[in-house]
Amino acid sequence: MLFRRLAIALILTMVVALVGFACGEAATATPEAMGEQGDSASVTSGSQSYGVGDAPLATAMMEEPTAMPDSPDSGQDSSSSYTVGVTAMPEPTTTVWSLTGADSEWALAPTAVPAATTFLDYRRSPLVATSRDRTSTFSLDTDRTSFQLALNWAREGYQVDPDSVRAEEWVNAFNYQYARPRDNNSFAISSALVEHPLQSEMHVARITFQAPDVRDDNRPLNVTLVLDASGSMSSGNRVEIARAAAESIRNSLGGNDRISVVQFSDDVIGRYTVESRQPDDRAVTNSISNLRPNNSTNVQAGLNLGVRIADRMRYDRPDSYNYVILMSDGVANVDATDPFAILRTADDRQSNNPLRLITIGVGIENYNDYLLEQLAQYGNGWYRYLDDANQARATFSRENWTTISTPFADQTRAQVQWDPASVDSWRLVGYENRVTTDQAFEENRKEFAEIPSGTATTVFYEIQLTHRAGGRSGQPIRLGDVHVRWVTPISGETRQQ
Repeated sequence: MLFRRLAIALILTMVVALVGFACGEAATATPEAMGEQGDSASVTSGSQSYGVGDAPLATAMMEEPTAMPDSPDSGQDSSSSYTVGVTAMPEPTTTVWSLTGADSEWALAPTAVPAATTFLDYRRSPLVATSRDRTSTFSLDTDRTSFQLALNWAREGYQVDPDSVRAEEWVNAFNYQYARPRDNNSFAISSALVEHPLQSEMHVARITFQAPDVRDDNRPLNVTLVLDASGSMSSGNRVEIARAAAESIRNSLGGNDRISVVQFSDDVIGRYTVESRQPDDRAVTNSISNLRPNNSTNVQAGLNLGVRIADRMRYDRPDSYNYVILMSDGVANVDATDPFAILRTADDRQSNNPLRLITIGVGIENYNDYLLEQLAQYGNGWYRYLDDANQARATFSRENWTTISTPFADQTRAQVQWDPASVDSWRLVGYENRVTTDQAFEENRKEFAEIPSGTATTVFYEIQLTHRAGGRSGQPIRLGDVHVRWVTPISGETRQQ
């Protein structure tokens, strides 16, 4: 248990240190500290250059990192903020890591992680010698659920399970206020390099991808809610959260949008199935208000029907964006229980205007993160966690929903090619379940990330510079090239920069 607490503390320390240099404004110059967007040597992307020059990089800790105001993970309201602190305990002599929010404080309990939770330990990526492999390719994921789960566990007095920590989701849980791109057809890409906060012989490279703020107010939405009404949803406030989220989504839709509802337990509950109605239709509000837990959990049956209904809505309204939203604790125990088996029977083969599967997790104990995370990843969508009804309402408020339901890029992946003359070895921090083959960068695949309007993605690499590069005090260093490739929604055009 002590090792686990230390492991979590180490991760928290790194996240705070990295967030600090990513967002601080005060600069301290060191021989190896290189600035962001300098004028000299560059990390390039397509025809654009993004400098890693000799201007000093900000390394001072920022003020409290603020949870993304336009993100589903923004907490109870857009002003919520989180800091990480250390509290010394007098008896016995030990240290408890605490997460402090705007209004309350939670400490990691030294007892146990929540019972009956399912996570997949993806293992830490190894350090790679550039002489053996200079190219890193991965899906440009923006999920943040791992961090939100940890906050909720800490608040409820549980220890954080190390298997639940996906480092990239902790890093991307905050808004770093990156500059927007110059146009609405490309990402703004920036890079920076600083000394490693924990290992003196290493450096940390940060690469950021900022999507533009695009609005598509005239394009209607088709939304299909797939609501878990099984017995496990009776635990705690799961049904209350699901109802609040469903009702908030309904209220956020406009008169040109359409909504369907599917409830399932051990099978689909037919009397509450509603297909392609206006948001204020009485049948819709009646189905949502009658969400009550009973029997077992057949996620496959619920998603199969939900996808069939969503496909019919797409056929009738081909110019719409199409979302299937599963709200569940993920504890499937009837028919298929493996995410890939479920997706095989609920498959969507249309790539130009796909059905986007969003998974919304609720609950603490008896919770299957692996199922929900993989369904979203391979269902061309994203995964979020809600810990109470207020957060559900804030997440799917009209303002937030307008942003997160407007995709800028589908099937988004990034590729970094390190320069062997400057980089001796490298390791991608996190993204272990998003790494793909270098050849796959040229392929359009559903499991690559959807990037909503205005979304930023931050990527960190631990790198070891070559002796020649490390000895160039105060000189600009060219580290390599960055490329990003994606599919434009609706048109299906493949773009790269």
